[in-house]
Amino acid sequence: MRPDVADFYSGISFDAFRLLGAHPAGPGRGWGFTAWAPHARRVQVLGDWNGWNLYRCGELAFCEDGLWRGQVRQARAGQLYKYNIQGPDGVWRLRPDPFAFGFEDLPGTASRLVDPGAPVPSLRGTLPAVPRIYEVHAASWRRHWDGRYYPGPELAEALVPYVKAHHFTHVEFLPLAEYPFDGSWGYQGSGYFAPTGRIGGLAGFAALVHALHRAGIGVIMDFVPVHFAPDTDRLAEFDGAPLWEAGPSDWGSLRFDLSGGPVRSFLLSSAAFWVYQCGCDGLRVDAIGSALRSQGQAAAEFFRTLTAGLHARFPGVLLMAEDTACGLRATAPTGAGGLGFDLVWDLEWSGAVLAYLALPFCQRTGGFGRFADAQPPAGQEKTLAPLSHDDNAPPRGAIRERLYGDEGQRFAQLRMLLLLQAARPGGSLLFAGTEFGQRESFDPYREPNWALPWQGQHRALDEYCAALNRFAAQHPAMADGGFAWAGQDPETGVLGFVRRDGTETLLFAFNTKDRTAQGEFRAPGQGARQIFATAAPESGAPPRCGTALRLTLPPLSGGVWAIG
Repeated sequence: MRPDVADFYSGISFDAFRLLGAHPAGPGRGWGFTAWAPHARRVQVLGDWNGWNLYRCGELAFCEDGLWRGQVRQARAGQLYKYNIQGPDGVWRLRPDPFAFGFEDLPGTASRLVDPGAPVPSLRGTLPAVPRIYEVHAASWRRHWDGRYYPGPELAEALVPYVKAHHFTHVEFLPLAEYPFDGSWGYQGSGYFAPTGRIGGLAGFAALVHALHRAGIGVIMDFVPVHFAPDTDRLAEFDGAPLWEAGPSDWGSLRFDLSGGPVRSFLLSSAAFWVYQCGCDGLRVDAIGSALRSQGQAAAEFFRTLTAGLHARFPGVLLMAEDTACGLRATAPTGAGGLGFDLVWDLEWSGAVLAYLALPFCQRTGGFGRFADAQPPAGQEKTLAPLSHDDNAPPRGAIRERLYGDEGQRFAQLRMLLLLQAARPGGSLLFAGTEFGQRESFDPYREPNWALPWQGQHRALDEYCAALNRFAAQHPAMADGGFAWAGQDPETGVLGFVRRDGTETLLFAFNTKDRTAQGEFRAPGQGARQIFATAAPESGAPPRCGTALRLTLPPLSGGVWAIG
């Protein structure tokens, strides 16, 4: 057996997309097809070249390495095709190619013959070590008046200057692997090597990535190796029996069988495809906790293989995990028994902070402990503070609407929340619309309300978000500085902490209640001056008492002081 085929079956292949699927066979020789269908009795291929005539299909031969292979001289780039598979029960089923690089426009399900061409260059190794990420659902961030999607080049014209003006370092896209149902937000995929036709397929996504990279903005893809679309005309029972799947998931989809070697190779190769061919600078790996709970050690070994293999092949790639259920150390090195991710989303932070800010002010003393405990990164994990699509989704609603208080108090708390997020070690992520106080829940069928950033407090919040990101980029202590508590007071709702590196010491202080509060903060140094504030900054130098700094904090506010 050839080494590449052996790697595919062993579950360690990162380039199975070169081995399987449809590829040009050479000038005048059409296209070659390779399928993995171990339960099949026969496998045929048909498409536009034969008018979809089931009686004139091309026959694939079952080879000694367990794969089905064949060649169609009449096949041409851009044509649609499917496999016609006779399952172990004798029933014939039409199926798209799991390794296809393109698909028919929805609601069609056929695969498309696409030569991916030259890979898109990446920015890996040149981007800031601490990311400030703007999370986007590409199919709804902009929509035409008649509901049509923005293809990649059009989306780039609007997205690139917007992200640049707001001083984000990366854009993270909700999953763009082809998916049949808009309501899944892309998390129930079916074409793991094909950017969705909603943005123009592989060419449209390449244009979008090129444009972001030209502006110095990194691209992160949300990668979903845990579950896939349950549609019976896609991957489900692909060859007449369960093949890719290991049973139903918690979301009504199907779980990938992470104990199967070819399934692991399929997913490893998909991850490598997005990084290598599409030029993505990083991946956010979805729902690792669910995989660890349902598939245990097999899932843990898969994630270790994924991170170790991608880091070895693509130095500088940023790999993020969504959660760390089951107690495994997501960011510990694989050699030390961890999963090898660079960062993990700290869902405890976002849950604790949003729960606290939803409390009436009179109840916050009782909830202060959990809120404060969530601020420093837990243990040895390297974390990222997310305010993501999940935090803006039904039934809970947009973040702005979940905060307690009147209109002005909600905006004040949003500014305070964004500073709290930016001040925390490890980087941050903000879902589109939060930067200007989107009122409605995330809806994959409708774009954010783009009239709001031109109105009153929404406009002020939008400008504040851009200023905060610019401020964070200018202060190295916010990137590399450690974290040390400077003070906490549950009664007043005041807390503060210090970030310090070799060049500067910054004190971050917050008043989380609706009354002006006095606070004393441990901040050794000779002097202090306020350099950033969510509300009107204090005038003059604050008084000291030994090594403590005495501050008067307006209601629902936060600020930054440079300690000299």
